[in-house]
Amino acid sequence: MPSGFQQDSNQLAPAFYRVVWVASTGTYPSTDATTNGAISPNSADSFATPTTTLAKGTARARGNMRFRNVINRLTGLADCQILDIEVTGDTNGDAQATGLAFTVRFDRDAGVLDAVKGLVGAPYLAVDGSTTITTTLLAIKDQFVRGFRDTTTATARVFDGSGDYQLSVTLAAPDTGADIWADTTVTLLDGTELVSTV
Repeated sequence: MPSGFQQDSNQLAPAFYRVVWVASTGTYPSTDATTNGAISPNSADSFATPTTTLAKGTARARGNMRFRNVINRLTGLADCQILDIEVTGDTNGDAQATGLAFTVRFDRDAGVLDAVKGLVGAPYLAVDGSTTITTTLLAIKDQFVRGFRDTTTATARVFDGSGDYQLSVTLAAPDTGADIWADTTVTLLDGTELVSTV
C-alpha cells in the first residue's frame, strides 16, 4: 500500500446484486384479472406488435406497475441503480413475461439488511413465511417478492390496440409469497461483467 494511503470508511464501495425471477413454481395467471400481467418494464410500444385489446393492454400496465413497485422498494432501502435489465417471454405486446433479470448497484449496501429488518419487524421473517432474513441477499430478495405482490391502484397508460388511454388500474398479488420466493434468486456479483442468466 502506498505510503500515506488510508482507506476511508465512508468511501464508496459499490456492490452489485443480480436478481433473477423465472416463472416456474408460481401460477402467474394470464386471464384478465387483477392478478395477471406478470412483471415487466416493457410498455405496449416497446414491440413491433403492440397490445391488441384493452384486456391485454391492462395486463401490460399491471406488469409495468409491478416492476415500478419493485424499484420503489429497492430504491427506498438505499441509493441504487438498476442495470442490465433482461426480460423473457414478452415477445410482443400481448405476451406475458416469463422471466426477468436485472442488476442492482448499491454504492453503500451496509444498511440494506437493517433497513429491511426495520420494515419487516421481529422475528424478521421473509415474505415466504419461513426464511429468516439474515443477509443482504435475503433482504433484497424479500423486497423484490414483496414488490411483486404489492396490491396497487394507480392511473396508468393503457394501449387497447387503437389508442392510448389513462385508466385506473388495480393489481393484486399473482401468487403466494412462497411461490414467487421459490422462483427468485439473488446473487452477489464478484465483478461488473454481466453473464446472462435468463
